[in-house]
Amino acid sequence: MSTISVSDLKKKPAKQWLKSVGKDDLVVTSRGQPVAVLLRIASASVESTRALVRSVRALQAQAALQQAAATNGTANLSRTDIDAEIAAARRALRRK
Repeated sequence: MSTISVSDLKKKPAKQWLKSVGKDDLVVTSRGQPVAVLLRIASASVESTRALVRSVRALQAQAALQQAAATNGTANLSRTDIDAEIAAARRALRRK
């Protein structure tokens, strides 16, 4: 996996892209932190690749929510506890 900074990509994008020929992907960094990944794809698979990326993002969001629930203790709530929380939130909204 190759990396390139945003500033280098701005300065010489075609040269850097061609340099990565034969490699799987190119990680774009800003101040040393990864901010994007440029992937090689076949022109016929653009939509399926975009759908796959959306699926991966959804899985990452789900994992983050599960981690947050485990951290704050809400991962072990029973269905009854969840229903009670929802009912209480709805009552609070009606009072406003």
